[in-house]
Amino acid sequence: TSPAQTTPPEPTRVAPAPAVPAIDLEAIRAKAERAAAERIASYEPVLAAARGLLAADTLDALRHAAIRERVSPEVLRSRLWDAFTQTQTSRPTLPARPETGPSHDDPAQILDAMAEALAARSMPGYQPQGSGRHAEFMGWRPSDMIGELLRARGERSVPRNPTLLAERAFHTTSDFPALLSAAANKMLLAAYQPAQPTYRQIFLRRDFRDFKPHRHLRIGDFPTLLPLAENGEIQVGTMSESQEIVLLQTFARRIRVTRPMLVNDDLGAFTDFAAAIGRRVAEFENATAYNLLNSANGDGPTLTTGSAPVFATGAARANKASTGTVLDTSTIGAGRTAIMKQRTLDGLPISMGQTMRLLVGPNLELAARQATVVVQASEIGKANVFAGFVQPVIEPLIQASRWYLFSDPVAAPVYVYGYLNGAEGPQVTTGPVQGADGVEVSVIFDFGVGAIDWRGAWFNPGT
Repeated sequence: TSPAQTTPPEPTRVAPAPAVPAIDLEAIRAKAERAAAERIASYEPVLAAARGLLAADTLDALRHAAIRERVSPEVLRSRLWDAFTQTQTSRPTLPARPETGPSHDDPAQILDAMAEALAARSMPGYQPQGSGRHAEFMGWRPSDMIGELLRARGERSVPRNPTLLAERAFHTTSDFPALLSAAANKMLLAAYQPAQPTYRQIFLRRDFRDFKPHRHLRIGDFPTLLPLAENGEIQVGTMSESQEIVLLQTFARRIRVTRPMLVNDDLGAFTDFAAAIGRRVAEFENATAYNLLNSANGDGPTLTTGSAPVFATGAARANKASTGTVLDTSTIGAGRTAIMKQRTLDGLPISMGQTMRLLVGPNLELAARQATVVVQASEIGKANVFAGFVQPVIEPLIQASRWYLFSDPVAAPVYVYGYLNGAEGPQVTTGPVQGADGVEVSVIFDFGVGAIDWRGAWFNPGT
């Protein structure tokens, strides 16, 4: 017999490597935003349970701190309990030790004083808060502050070499990122809070619960009252409504504080950034609002209702002059008359409020002030009839010779603006720099503007 023939083994086949899916940055961002909104919403039941036990300002402060630090509801509940127990008084069995205030070497007090010193020496006109201890640190270099914070935390072997201190500054347990964040917040708020962008005089503030598209309802008037029937039955009425969508957006900017900057004791870029960002954010708000108002050559965005812009000459709007005219008392009167002829969703005259706003650009500032100034006239016909209840608003972003007449935004809002609930104004955060020794200081700003109605305003393109 012939020897058995052996079959050679088949070659091993290697399965192709699975394809690596592409990273969806928008999905990651949306997931993060949803998580933030859900976390903020989870605070409300915890805060509701504490209402009546703690003062309203204490609840607001703890809520804002929880949002800023992104803590869990359980941590917030623990902080509320701590605040509650501190408010309770009990009879001591031994004579109480007199209160002497915070310890002079308390790390939190030292950090706050250093942040005040950084703000005071970097921002002209800044008014330091607190006990005045910031004066102790006014001339200190950043490396000196890092060393002092380490000693306040109980470190016994604090290096004197600026290079070694810079390395310690970016350690996970270091107070230096918190110092930068505190100083930036102080400078930012000092510049942001006093700012008064003109758009706030004609836009109505309505804050946002989350980042979902918000439908701002324009509720109609209360139904007309009817005589009460003999049987005492009150007839049911309805309130008409219409809706427009306004979106909340997130804006941000960041700057890096690196190890070489600390070694060289140079925080100039950081302090310049922090001192200017508050004013820049207020200017950004104003520009964003007027970009919306100035769109479509001043007619504004297109509303869902009627599929027409905010201002138009047609019967659907009837709130724009067919031909531009000069600004004087007679044309202001024509605009006011046009607003008075507008009707609510229920067919009733709209409410214009006690004071109207006359919005103009630089070209018409003189005419606007002359048309609204109080005149001591000897005859009724020479008196300024609009003085006192038409307030001029001068805005450089209004183009050419356009002018607008707005009702009180509380009575008849046309445009709205708002912030994320619990995060009013810009927020400062810090984080590590990927792949390098450093700290990133970021400013995050959640802000939205939109148009919701047309009845409370008049637009004249000017000459």
